[in-house]
Order: sequence, then structure tokens, then C-alpha cells
Amino acid sequence: MSQTDNNKLGPIKLMPGVGKINALSFFPVAMLNNSVFTLMNFMQPYVLEEHLGIAREVQGVVVGSVATMQEVMILLLTATMGVLADKVGRRPVFAMGLLIMSLAYFCFPLMNDIYQLYLVRAIFAVGVSAASTVLLIFTGDYPEETSRGRMIGIMGMFQGIGVTATSLFLVKMPSVFQERGFDSIESGTYTLWIGTLICLLAATIVYISLKPGLHQKKQNTSSFKKLFNEGLEAAKKDSDIRLAYFASLAARGDLIVVGLFTFLWTSRYALDNGMSIGEGYARGAVIVPIIASTVIVTSPIFGFLIDRIGRINGIMIAFFFAAAGYTTMGFIENPMSNAVIPVAILLGMGEGAAIVSSTALIGKRAPAAIRGTVFGAFAMCGAVGQIIAGGLGGVLFDYIYTGPYLMMGFLNFTVMLLAIYTWYSKKKMRQSNG
Repeated sequence: MSQTDNNKLGPIKLMPGVGKINALSFFPVAMLNNSVFTLMNFMQPYVLEEHLGIAREVQGVVVGSVATMQEVMILLLTATMGVLADKVGRRPVFAMGLLIMSLAYFCFPLMNDIYQLYLVRAIFAVGVSAASTVLLIFTGDYPEETSRGRMIGIMGMFQGIGVTATSLFLVKMPSVFQERGFDSIESGTYTLWIGTLICLLAATIVYISLKPGLHQKKQNTSSFKKLFNEGLEAAKKDSDIRLAYFASLAARGDLIVVGLFTFLWTSRYALDNGMSIGEGYARGAVIVPIIASTVIVTSPIFGFLIDRIGRINGIMIAFFFAAAGYTTMGFIENPMSNAVIPVAILLGMGEGAAIVSSTALIGKRAPAAIRGTVFGAFAMCGAVGQIIAGGLGGVLFDYIYTGPYLMMGFLNFTVMLLAIYTWYSKKKMRQSNG
């Protein structure tokens, strides 16, 4: 048996130089990372209502504009963070991102006006661009190609656990604090400061336990300009990389719609129908965990599946489920009804599969020498999707609460068609060459 065969973590074959402790540490980091990504979005309606007193009829536009501003910054920074990870190393960039996010969480409940809201979310955007980009790069560094889908699937499971724990427990902490005698502002403040502690814990694990994989043991000495050009050239030459970029756009947009608009939808519906914001949050704390729990269960299964059926086939299947799930959710009128439950399960299946399939495809096709750069461009495309989801989704929300879901249903369907076209083109090329 070869040394590579011995270097395994359960069903995952690891690259030479990657230890089991490194790989084991990656999964809780992914869980904590996703928890702090989503907590900020989940808590934003509470902050708008209780801390800032923003009028309800414009909250959708405010949420959308803040998300657009944040994602524009991420769009501008992710490629740079990927190049930086190639030059100075994965861990410093990852840990830096988490520390910046911890600062944003500390400042978030201390705001006094909407301008400060934009400032804090801008700080948060810098941290997210670093942490989210390097998290993706590690999925290229750690596993061998034959196990990449499995590792990404298991990562999706842990990320789902992070979202589930956040939506089940952390978003309920304001109510817990209020029951103990704190007012609404103090309760929101202490809840968000828990996010600060989570960021610091994750940064500590990153710096102590993670390490670069086989292809990033040394810093890349190429110039920033050369790395950017090489990343662009890789996309021009490879249709799979182009497909992965479009898939990232839709898959990351899917995430932002669930994170930004589910609690906003349930809380607005509750207030519109004579219920309290707490009742609306309670309903959101049912829907989001169902979606996240479905991701937990189905992501590892789909990861194993795409290692067998191939990356392009995986994209087609994943985005079929995503298109069906988001479109169907768009036709739900009452989020308090039981009809939302099976739709949330279908949506969760599509959401998890879209993330796993798109990340597995880019992990396979990204050239090793410029992996950070290509993953940075991949994350940048995801930021474009989040800009569309947050900006246009916020406008649509103020017209119809489920408008963002209908929009993502359309985008997911478009990616499915592009995957079919890519598959057909490659098949036709093979036949002509054969």
C-alpha cells in the first residue's frame, strides 16, 4: 500500500503533507465560519427594528442595499484575497479575515444610525472576503481529486450544522436575555458579542491547526498582475471553469436569499397579521433549520455521488433541484402554513447540492500553481450572485415577499441549461475527434 493510500481520514484521501489533525480541524472551522456568516444576516432584521427603528415599509430596500454594498466590496476583494493566499499563505489570510469579522460583530450593536450600519457591514465584508475565499482554497489543497466531492460534501454537512445551531439557538438569545431582565437593545448587543467570541475561537483554530496542502508549502513569488492574468486565462481556456464560475454565482445567491430574506419574510408576515416580531422569528427558526438540516443530511450523500457520476452531471442534477426548490418556495403565500415544510426540504436539497457540485468542479479544474487565484475568481463570481440576490432581491421583496426566491429559481434553471450545453458541447467534440 502506498503512502498516499495510508494518508486518509475515513473515506477521504488526503494530499501528501496534510495530516489527519489538519483535516479534522478544517470541518469545525467550516462550521464556525458559516455560523458567523449567517448570524449577521439573521440578526439584521432585529437590529433594524429594535436598535435603529427603521420603518418597516423600507426594511427590504435597506437590507438589499446593505447586502449589495457588502457584496460589491467582496467582489472587489475576493480575487485579491486569493492571490494574497498564494503569495503569503493560507493561514495568515484566513485568520486575519476572522479577526476583522470579530471587530465587526463587536461594533454592530453599538451603531446609532444607518450610516454606521453601512460602515460596520463594510468592515465585515473585508473579513468575509478573506475567510470565505481561503476556506474554499483549502478544499482544493487538502483532498485528492478522487475524494474531493466527499470532503466538500462533509464540509457542507458541518456548515449546515453551523447554520442550524445559529438559527435554533443564537437567534433566540435576545429572547433569553430579555427573560432575564435585559432590555431589547442590551439583548441584541450581548447576542452579537457571542458572534465576536465565535470569530476569535475560529481564528485560533485556523492559526494553530490548519496548514497549507501539497501545492502551497512555499509562497508564490509571481507578481499580482501575473497571477491575475493567469487566472483569467485559465477561465478562457477551460469551459468547465467558466461553468463553475456561473454555478458559483447562482449557488452563493441561493445562500444569501435564505440568510437575508427568510427571517425578514416571516417577521414581516407576522407583523402584517397582528403577531409579534418574536413570533415571526420563531417561525423563521423553524424554516431555516429545516433547510439547514436537509443540507446536513444530503450534502455528504451528494458529495459521494458526484465522485462517481462526474462533475458536470453533478451540476445538472444539483441545479435542477435548486431551481425546483426556490421556484416552489416563491409560490408560498403563508410561511406560517405547513405547506412550507416540504418545500423547505426540497430547497435545502438543491442549496446543498449546488454548493457541493460547483466547489467540486472548480477544485478539479483549478491549476495547482494558481489555485488560490482561480478560487478567488470563483468566490468573486459568488459575490456577483450575492449582489444580485441582495440588491435586486431587496427591491423584489418590497413588492412580493417571495420575489427573491422566484428570482433564484430562474438563475438556478439558467445554470442547469448552461451545464447541459457544456455537457453536450464536450460530447460533440469527443465524437468529432473520435
